[in-house]
Amino acid sequence: MRVVIVRLSHLGDIVQTLPLAHALRATVPGLELAWAVEPPFAELVAPIARVFLFERRGGLRAWPRLARPLRDFRPDLALDAQGNLKSAVATRASGAPRRVGFAPVDWREPFHRLALTEAAPPAPGPHLVERVWNLARYVAGAGPLAAHARGAPLDPLLSQDERARGRALLSERAPIGSGRLWLLHPGRTGDPRTWPTERFHRLAVRLLAAGQRVLVLSGPAEADAGRRLARELPPRPGLAHWPEQRGLRDLAAVFAAARTEGAKLVAGDSGPAHLAASVGLPVRLLAGPTDPRRTGPWPVTETGATAHRVVLAPPPPLDGTGWAPRPIEGLDADAVANSLLREDGGEL
Repeated sequence: MRVVIVRLSHLGDIVQTLPLAHALRATVPGLELAWAVEPPFAELVAPIARVFLFERRGGLRAWPRLARPLRDFRPDLALDAQGNLKSAVATRASGAPRRVGFAPVDWREPFHRLALTEAAPPAPGPHLVERVWNLARYVAGAGPLAAHARGAPLDPLLSQDERARGRALLSERAPIGSGRLWLLHPGRTGDPRTWPTERFHRLAVRLLAAGQRVLVLSGPAEADAGRRLARELPPRPGLAHWPEQRGLRDLAAVFAAARTEGAKLVAGDSGPAHLAASVGLPVRLLAGPTDPRRTGPWPVTETGATAHRVVLAPPPPLDGTGWAPRPIEGLDADAVANSLLREDGGEL
């Protein structure tokens, strides 16, 4: 049986779609699995499924470049795990005789219905992982998946060589010291989910003063924030910077190595936060405009029942004109530091 998953982007959403691939691999005999995805995320899914690239920056030419090899693959089933116009076109272009997606209540755009032959029933909860798992149960059957009570894992299938490389990279980059290692990941400039850079600065200072270790980690999308923090917080005992880190599988391997050292990640609602969760690194999510019940690292609660925690921004006050700042700006750096140190029994 040939199956193609259509989840073109973004990093966090692709990570949270991994349970669908793992569920199919575990339950469908003779499965040939493929994934339609944008190039920046292809390396993440390549060990799990055959990759068909949607080169979004190629304009209209991107569509035939995706459709031809997809049709040559001759899928029996296409699963739209995205639910918007772009994924609907890709799902229809696959030529699969059976095309299944989320329940209509979970569609982002109404055009989605034109691409599907059927839809899964509504998911039991609002989180993307719950919708993905519900889709898996619909096409694979609840019986075969019964052993996976909480769903299949968010596992990027790191090899032993990749894990060894992650340990080496972390050893090379992490600051020396005896305190807990905190990975701070500032967000992309202009993203409403991004905590202000100056507050990451203050958080790092507070953690260092409490005897903790801090590694400020940023990728190409967060290069501006990473470079700014490196300038304003020069390396010192307990503090190191890794600006413009590249390679998703390297990043996952570094997160896996950090987990074994008892580290934790502080980040906004971003792809790296979800990638960290996929390898079990505890995440402290700085949540502002997005609802962690829908998009937080899985599994996540506000009550401390899982390895991940949410630090939720209070609703921002309106000014006299009815304008409000970004919700994430309501999170005070000292309050976040106190929360992190309190859970570790540290000094406030």
